[in-house]
Amino acid sequence: MFLIRKLIRLLAILINWLAIIWIILCCYASTKDPAGAATLWSLWSFTTFFALITNAFFLVFWLFTKKKWRILYSFLALVFTHNTWEPILAWNYFGSNKTKTTEKGIKILSWNVHLFDLGEWTEDETSKAKIIQYLEKEQPDILVLQEYYWDTKANSLPYTEIIQQLGYPYVALASESKMHKSTMNIRAEKGEIIDVGLAIFSKFPIEQEKVFNLSHNNYKLLYTEISIDETHSIDLATVHLTSTGIKSKDIEYIDEVKSKYTAAIEKSPLKRIIKSLIYASAERSALANDIDSLKIHFENPLIICGDFNDIPSSYSYRKIKGNMGDAFISKGVGLGRTFDKIFPTLRIDYILYDKENLKAEGFYKEDIGLSDHYPISANFSFKK
Repeated sequence: MFLIRKLIRLLAILINWLAIIWIILCCYASTKDPAGAATLWSLWSFTTFFALITNAFFLVFWLFTKKKWRILYSFLALVFTHNTWEPILAWNYFGSNKTKTTEKGIKILSWNVHLFDLGEWTEDETSKAKIIQYLEKEQPDILVLQEYYWDTKANSLPYTEIIQQLGYPYVALASESKMHKSTMNIRAEKGEIIDVGLAIFSKFPIEQEKVFNLSHNNYKLLYTEISIDETHSIDLATVHLTSTGIKSKDIEYIDEVKSKYTAAIEKSPLKRIIKSLIYASAERSALANDIDSLKIHFENPLIICGDFNDIPSSYSYRKIKGNMGDAFISKGVGLGRTFDKIFPTLRIDYILYDKENLKAEGFYKEDIGLSDHYPISANFSFKK
């Protein structure tokens, strides 16, 4: 019996040290720039949450043993790696969380609208109208949309003019690609071309706008200088970084494996998924480096929001964020999932802000199934 207890204790110590190495590797991966060479290191960041949970388990486990000092193993590891795992969770269960539009503050809503369900992925014929109704209900001061589209021949159609009539006279658009509308919707007219990209709608005057070309493919950063009142202006930028490259059939495959709890994983789709994740991560890192280098051009308090397609423990997030605040960390709660596929830990949409000049007053995420992303909104006030 003594031998068995000793073996169990040694096994627990071994697993604990493996968990410590695990979270340290996650920390290293979050600081390693994969832009120059796509490697498997990019995937370590996706496991950070699970490494955190494993180490947290051992913090509790050792408390129920005679040698409670062993909690120092994981405790010190978590302290050392806190910059990596802290952005995963938000603990603002108490205190004020102002999420309504006010006269004194600024409310910003950011949302990847997934082409307004142009491909009818939700199988809801009323989804397009519901998106407009939701925007009208929320009434943010500034509305920032990714995967927004408009007709090439008339950018007021089909949604720009409608949204402007909701009270947003000022608009800035940045096209990232053109496509035949019929590739998404078979009812589209023959030869109808649409622009797909970024949009900023504002109740406040847009004094200046500029589109910055990023280094990979057709990715853009849409920048606007927005005048809030006679004494305050902000610089607002939005981006939509490289997607994971995982196709819908890959997501269906992952869901099937999860539902059946089987170890019989086919090599071909798994290999394709891993390869897509690695190369997409490398491209996002390069784009993140570009975005970080552009910050010197902005003179007013800066807000960067959009779909980063990467998690909070990734290199891309850390590079773009830099010394900025994260509205979710400041005022959100829990995991803050913003992508409704694959895993419940995927927070990939962000509102980052200049914490030296702006104060986050509130944060809110709406779990609605009108897109593959959830809309997020944040309220800010100017610091004196």
